[in-house]
Amino acid sequence: MGKILIPSLPICRATFNQLRTELVAFGVRLSCRINPWKIYKIKMLQKANDLSVNIGCGPFGETGWINLDIIKAPNLWKRFDVRKSLPLRENSALRIRCEHFLEHLDFHDEVPHFLRHCLRCLKKGGILRIVVPDIPKYLAAYQSGNKNEWKRLGWDLDHMPEGFETQMDILNHVFRQNGEHRYAYDYRTLARLLQKVGFSEVRQMRFGLSSDEALQGDLENHKNYSLYLEAVK
Repeated sequence: MGKILIPSLPICRATFNQLRTELVAFGVRLSCRINPWKIYKIKMLQKANDLSVNIGCGPFGETGWINLDIIKAPNLWKRFDVRKSLPLRENSALRIRCEHFLEHLDFHDEVPHFLRHCLRCLKKGGILRIVVPDIPKYLAAYQSGNKNEWKRLGWDLDHMPEGFETQMDILNHVFRQNGEHRYAYDYRTLARLLQKVGFSEVRQMRFGLSSDEALQGDLENHKNYSLYLEAVK
């Protein structure tokens, strides 16, 4: 249907996808305001304590966690637009994780707002674990042109997917992902932002390593091309 409809519209595919996303988000926010069952669930959650929260979990929601996403997915606590707020009271979460989510937010407006809400909801000493694409790894592979480096990042230069012909095509996909990615990160950029919003300590981590055992369950498929950070309240 989209292949027929989009060419006839006075907007590009990326704009169409963004409008569709915002329409879905509006519906989710409205439902949280008027649906009695969802209102009740939020009120109950705001009474809870010592929470483990997984934001932007997609289909990887974990048992025993408060799994939040705007899309339909298994194991969700509830669909919620976390760009606007978090359905938690202050100082109620022991840990928050968001894996390959932050790059989908606007860097100048949505990201600082989201991080401040994470800080608000965490207990003193609580940890926010963030995983994003590690852009310096991609830039190093591009600069060297080394096929093995690209393979470690999941790209075979000799067998490129349809629509990809050059290494620059790969970089643009990682940076933009058809308009879904809004910003590219390295450690210094993300650490500085976390410090600005008020986190007391920021540490660069590795796959599967954390001072909090509950935060060691990183997704294997993101291992080779991801940047891992933890910020402490």
